[in-house]
Parts: sequence; C-alpha cells; structure tokens
Amino acid sequence: MGTADAFLEVAKIEFFYDQAPESMKSLGTSYAMTTLGIGNFLSSFLLSTVSHVTKRHGHRGWILNKLNASHLDYYYAFFVVLNILNFVFFLFMAKLYVYRAEVSDSMVVLKEELKGLEKVHNQEVPVT
Repeated sequence: MGTADAFLEVAKIEFFYDQAPESMKSLGTSYAMTTLGIGNFLSSFLLSTVSHVTKRHGHRGWILNKLNASHLDYYYAFFVVLNILNFVFFLFMAKLYVYRAEVSDSMVVLKEELKGLEKVHNQEVPVT
C-alpha cells in the first residue's frame, strides 16, 4: 500500500496543480496534501465506527483484540462494497468532468517565431 500511495500522491499533486487556475496553483497543491490527511482521519473514523456498531446488542463484533476471533473477512467485505460504490461515483464524476487544457502563451510565441523565420527566408540575399 505504501508504494501505491507514493505513486498516487505524485499523480494527485500533478492533477491538482495542472487543473487549478494560474492564481490558485499553490492552493491546488495544498488540497492534494489535505486529501491525504482527511483520508487518514476517515480511515480511523471508519474503523472505530464499524467496531462500535458491530458490538451493539451483545454481539461479539467484527474487530476484536484476538485476530482468530475477529471477523475481519466481514470488515474487508464491507470495504469491497464501499470501494465498488466509490468506483461507481468516480465513473459518474469522470463522465461529467471537463479537462481544462493548458492554455499558455507558448503557441503565440511559436507563431511569432515562425513569422520571423519566414521573413528571414523571404528576404533576398544580395549577390556579391
């Protein structure tokens, strides 16, 4: 998971930086780091909530101190369901997303340079 997080963070920072307006580039990068922290808090909250809810009404619960007595299979099945719902939500949002193409002055500069080269090539070279 650590390797996957390392690759994901680089892509996430690049996405937030690339898609943010020029005046908000640093804010986009800070959002990328903020999502990592929020994800960690959400993971801890989910673990404690599942543990608390499954111990209600005299049940043993899914997450116990003894691994052999725990029902971690139920807990991970719950995560599978959450990930499927997350993937469906991702597909829906990706379908609605409009990629902001990078607009820069590089095309204008390139056109001006090409015009300058055409002028140089079109000038008559004096014969001596």
